Amino acid sequence: MNESDILEQVFSSNWPTKESLVLYALKRHGFGGDDGFYGVTYPNDLDEYQIEIEGEFIPDGFVEINYWDGEHKEIQIPERKYLESLKDYLSKNGYELLVDKLANA
Repeated sequence: MNESDILEQVFSSNWPTKESLVLYALKRHGFGGDDGFYGVTYPNDLDEYQIEIEGEFIPDGFVEINYWDGEHKEIQIPERKYLESLKDYLSKNGYELLVDKLANA
């Protein structure tokens, strides 16, 4: 799967709703899919245990995308790219009012 396919998988899922995707992005807060196969994590979503014990790290300005490609995988991409991809997806699918909400994000 390439990056575009991964983002499409996340954005096209039934949950969270498109409105919720925008709210999470505006709050810079991650989410996990209702089936456990996809999600987004921001650096501030990691707790002390994840950072210190599990060694998880997401650089500032990045998000981690969890996805399913026959097994659980993840990639880290710049938050700016994530937001632009979300805006593009919403625009292509007729959610212009939601795109407008992300205008300053």
